[in-house]
Amino acid sequence: MNLSKRQLETKDKIIQMAKVFGLDPFWAISIAMVESSLGEAQKSSTGCKGIFQLSTIAMKDLLQEMEKSDDDIADIACGLAFLYLLLKRHKSIAEATAHFCDPNDRYFYVDKVLSYMKVFKDV
Repeated sequence: MNLSKRQLETKDKIIQMAKVFGLDPFWAISIAMVESSLGEAQKSSTGCKGIFQLSTIAMKDLLQEMEKSDDDIADIACGLAFLYLLLKRHKSIAEATAHFCDPNDRYFYVDKVLSYMKVFKDV
């Protein structure tokens, strides 16, 4: 199979992340290939987006399931994905952090997070 440079990069990212989650990487790559040609065709007439063509219904299902079960892996994955998006949008850790929390707690929360960052970096 001839894959473009972008498809190869996407395939490698999926393999890396699938291993973190204990998933069969070939299964994940195959689903992504069917859904979006590994990111080459990310447009959907149904409104789904991205490499895995996730719909708002799928995301809502994920969040509802997380409320019912205690799954650290799903919680960490969603939390990290949200942090990634916030940082991409707001360009700084302080601003991204401010948008992660309740707006009424913004200053307290940001100071506390930045303080913990110093502690963890020193450990």
